[in-house]
Amino acid sequence: MSGVNCFGNAGPESHIAALLAGAFESIRAEMNARPLPGLRPSHYRVMSLVPGSGLRLSELAERAGITRAGTGQFMKYLEKLEYVTLSADPSDSRARIVRLTASGRAAVEHSLRVLADTERRWSAALGAERYQELRRSLYEVSLLAQRGRG
Repeated sequence: MSGVNCFGNAGPESHIAALLAGAFESIRAEMNARPLPGLRPSHYRVMSLVPGSGLRLSELAERAGITRAGTGQFMKYLEKLEYVTLSADPSDSRARIVRLTASGRAAVEHSLRVLADTERRWSAALGAERYQELRRSLYEVSLLAQRGRG
């Protein structure tokens, strides 16, 4: 795909998906600059979806938008690294409950600090008003996506 992007340059980065990917790559780079052992940005995201009381793997898969099998693999990996525990659901022995360990909770807190630092840098670079407009716009787009699933 060719064309002129919003910066006046020709190339495939002119479409919104490429621009969003660039923004996400900036976040990924920040997370990778301050990693915890064995974790990738996707691990932090999925762990952040687990409430303090725990959650069935099937519910976590739905929240994360990934397959049950993929969620199971994620959680087995994170369990091996002692970021989560997996146990049988007392109400259904076929179901598994995932809970964050102290290390898992610390990893989520760490990722939230990195994200907050990134947001502060972006706000400083764009100016507070433009940054808040960016956040509002992205929020509205996320609501459109949610409505499409409902």
